[in-house]
Amino acid sequence: MFVKATAAQIRFLLKRNSAIITFFILLAMVLFNFISNVLAFQGKDVVEMYHPMKLLLLSWNQTYLTPDRTLNFIQLYPLLVVCPAGFALASERQTGEDILLAAKLGNIRYRFSKILAAFAVTMIVFTIPFLIEIILNCLAFPLSAAGDLMNLNCYQEEYFRMTESYLFTGLYQVSPYIYAVVLTLLFGILSGILGAFTASISSLFYMKFRILLFLPVFVLLNVTIMISDWFHMQNSSVSAAWYSYFLLFVDSKTLYGPVFALVVLLLILLTAAGTYIGGRKDCVR
Repeated sequence: MFVKATAAQIRFLLKRNSAIITFFILLAMVLFNFISNVLAFQGKDVVEMYHPMKLLLLSWNQTYLTPDRTLNFIQLYPLLVVCPAGFALASERQTGEDILLAAKLGNIRYRFSKILAAFAVTMIVFTIPFLIEIILNCLAFPLSAAGDLMNLNCYQEEYFRMTESYLFTGLYQVSPYIYAVVLTLLFGILSGILGAFTASISSLFYMKFRILLFLPVFVLLNVTIMISDWFHMQNSSVSAAWYSYFLLFVDSKTLYGPVFALVVLLLILLTAAGTYIGGRKDCVR
């Protein structure tokens, strides 16, 4: 029953205008980035060409040549990530549908199925457009190109130091293409967690104005940027900004992997706890 309910919730949320519009916004951004790169690099010799994966919208490396597109995405992301499914519970609470579904499934089971559906839908919406871009770049640009947008030679010592700063640098050394696919999937999973976290807040607290649900993730992500700025003021090169962990080919020195994993685990636990506590409340108002 729980699995069927979750699958039904996923299908329902994928058909909602918020998920569809967010998907096409991301797809439009991806296609604009792809077409811009095709026009900019058409006719270039393969030895002058940059690596296809480093031209992706999610590639931090691209900011060294054309920063606007990736930086605009970074600015919009804290708002966009809430849209596909973050309002799932709040909208049903306003219409009273949650009472009917809770009566049928049980309140806790209903809420957890909704949270899992919010995670899955957000992950799908924030993964597929970027996987499409990977395929398009592989078709449009020479796979043998190896250039870096910092214009560093791959045999330079500075280039090796830069690549050692990448998250999962061992995977990058095996294959930049596998690295791009895996980190794009990781980006989708992290986006799904943020979407589920937003939905769990509406399970725990009733918010009359759904626009307030934009605030938790927006504040959380911007706090990481403030912490990163504080590190820099202390003459530390460590970046705590969220995009240093979400994007591809980030060459900033980041916090230790276990610290990042601990923060993600804490976010998952808070999401589960908020959903459980909300499910224990009387849903009849």
